[in-house]
Amino acid sequence: MAMILPDISTCRICGCEASHPVYIAQETIMGSFERFVYFKCLECGCLQIDPIPTDLARHYTANYQSKILEFGILAKKSLFKKYLAWLLLFIGNKKESSLGILRKLFPGFLWQFKELGINQHSKILDYGCGRAQFLLRLYSWGFEKLYGLDPYWQGPEIETKEMVIKKGDYSQLRDHQFDLIVLNHVIEHLEKPLVVLKTLRDHLKENGVILVNTPLVDSYGWRKFGNAWAMWDPPRHLHIFSVKSMALAAKKCGLKVEKVTYDSGKNLWTTSQLFSMNPESHSGLAISQKELTKRQKPMNKFLRMMEAIGDSDMASFHLRIS
Repeated sequence: MAMILPDISTCRICGCEASHPVYIAQETIMGSFERFVYFKCLECGCLQIDPIPTDLARHYTANYQSKILEFGILAKKSLFKKYLAWLLLFIGNKKESSLGILRKLFPGFLWQFKELGINQHSKILDYGCGRAQFLLRLYSWGFEKLYGLDPYWQGPEIETKEMVIKKGDYSQLRDHQFDLIVLNHVIEHLEKPLVVLKTLRDHLKENGVILVNTPLVDSYGWRKFGNAWAMWDPPRHLHIFSVKSMALAAKKCGLKVEKVTYDSGKNLWTTSQLFSMNPESHSGLAISQKELTKRQKPMNKFLRMMEAIGDSDMASFHLRIS
């Protein structure tokens, strides 16, 4: 990471026009090592590429995500898991800590849904659903009103009673209204995040919630690893938010931040360590889950501390209509 003397630039999030600090970032994950210019807004702290490349599509390949983490897909519906989810979401009043070993039966997202008031009958949109791993996982747990949109969807479009997945963007939402809208590591890829967020707000039910999972630039990982920070991911990450800039973006779109939950990004922290040691030897290679887990174990205590003090690499923002 290198900082150069800045020109006058305008922040695309808060509108601040100033000589913002400018950085030269190098693409690492796919191994092209091309260089891109970013600036970090003096007012809201958002790190953003400038200018936005006109040829972004060539920086996305079919296996782009697998360069960071290998995913498993749960595509089959399980009656047992459907009943477990129902038990937790509809009638369970126990806190996670009170269930002892039984808490391991439930994935983390179910506890989050319980907190948000989301159940198996809630209408859920996964915007920028990628390969639809999350939707398929929800389907396996008995959720029955699932929608997915992705401009780069490569599979056949799906339209059943319980699940709809289409290639496209927010312009295809029509008159749909959702209880939950998920942007899981999507907002950092958007050229016009405020336009998308405002449109999604208009498709949110009155008591609905938008769940935004995204990297944080005001984090220890950014300060420690610089250009080797896997969360930077130039040029694909166009806007990397701070907590302040996310709150400002939400306010501009008629939303408010109800809660922020910090996440240390354990696997990507290990990837950052590998890149910082020798990016040429580790870029462009898929890292197995087994290898990530092995390397990560000694860091778990430290990363939990980063989460506790709000200095972790990622966060989950709960946004509601203001």
